[in-house]
Amino acid sequence: MRRRLVPLLGAVIGLAGIVFVVRTLVTRRQDVGDALSGAELSPLVLSVLLGLAAMGSIGWVWTGMLRDRGHHAPGRRALSWYFVGQLGKYVPGGIWPIVGRAELAVRGGVDRGAAYRATGLSLMTTYSAAVVAVAAGSLLAWAKPAVGAVAVLGLAAAFIVLGSSRVSGRVSGLASRLTGRELTLPRRGDFVRLTALHVPAWVLMSLSTSVTASAFDAGISIPEMLFVASASWLAGFLVPGVPGGIGVRESIFTALASPFVGTPMAVSLALASRVVFVCVDLAGAALSTVVASAARRASVA
Repeated sequence: MRRRLVPLLGAVIGLAGIVFVVRTLVTRRQDVGDALSGAELSPLVLSVLLGLAAMGSIGWVWTGMLRDRGHHAPGRRALSWYFVGQLGKYVPGGIWPIVGRAELAVRGGVDRGAAYRATGLSLMTTYSAAVVAVAAGSLLAWAKPAVGAVAVLGLAAAFIVLGSSRVSGRVSGLASRLTGRELTLPRRGDFVRLTALHVPAWVLMSLSTSVTASAFDAGISIPEMLFVASASWLAGFLVPGVPGGIGVRESIFTALASPFVGTPMAVSLALASRVVFVCVDLAGAALSTVVASAARRASVA
């Protein structure tokens, strides 16, 4: 029974994510309506497309990580594992996007250990790329440069730790004792390479939010948005137990964007950006599932 049920876990998490997304939109429909009331439609459509490109690029890197480990991960099918699994981030608990994505890969034939290791490394390097984006946006826009300096120092510390086998071993040992599982840190070269591959995703996410801002005629530069959007996303990721970073991301976005566009506009942009990326997640899951199904039918025929 366990063998039959566990492979279905990723799909169940994806469905639960859809339920929580719909519930969020229904319960906050007044806020959503107010946020979108003054926006133009065509820029919002472009925002969704840019968001799909951003999320899809993360999925492609993750797919490549599975292939590098010698596993069969057809691109179109693997993207459906990624997008559907990502809906788990809307389920309370914090771990479900990891479990959802990994279990869908397991259901597709990937070894469970490899699926979880690739997913964990994907998240780690996605977050480190967000730190790069925060640092770049902060220093280029000279918006809260102290934050950018701290981000640079954090990246330098990670680079030093991963480059020292002794320090890396001690950190891995401590993490293993805390979690009860054997954990190893990536090699420095792999960490740097994968972080660099994820940076374009953050640029695309920030461009998506910049286009959303243009729909409201909000005057905020691309470097400023790179800083604001990346920092707010990163905060939403790192606060544990908050489904999809809901509330956290909007609060940080509002606080950081207010000096540039004023608080009322910042609130509207935060909520509008949330709606755009909810649409991105739902559209990505739906489209990738349709494409994967068509690919399966074509291979059988």
